[in-house]
Amino acid sequence: MLKDVSVGGGLSDLFTLLRRHPKEQAVPALLALGCSGFIFFLFIIDPKINTDVYVPQEVVYVENWSLERTDEDIMADRWAVQCLKDKRDAKRREAMKSLGRMSGMDVEAIEREAQADRLARGDIEVERPADVTC
Repeated sequence: MLKDVSVGGGLSDLFTLLRRHPKEQAVPALLALGCSGFIFFLFIIDPKINTDVYVPQEVVYVENWSLERTDEDIMADRWAVQCLKDKRDAKRREAMKSLGRMSGMDVEAIEREAQADRLARGDIEVERPADVTC
């Protein structure tokens, strides 16, 4: 299949074409060559990009707890984690509110609508025990 293909023949055809119609076809021919050359260049440099070896970080999924933990200890740990999550969410919520205010939005109305939607869905917030303070 490739025995009839030659670079010299293709280039001679290109130069013959440019000699016959130099003004009308010079720019499209140069654009075609430039685009093809650019894609070829990308294929050449692609294997050299992003060749760093990925080293995954160590992830610890389990904590060591004693076997003598009581239910109260477990619930205290859970509420401590929940307090951290609530602080993170409150910080993010305040950042979004300030962004909304800068954008000209009525963030209080949006918050009221969101609260009404939560109540309509039946979402309830679990009350914290009296001894838990964040």
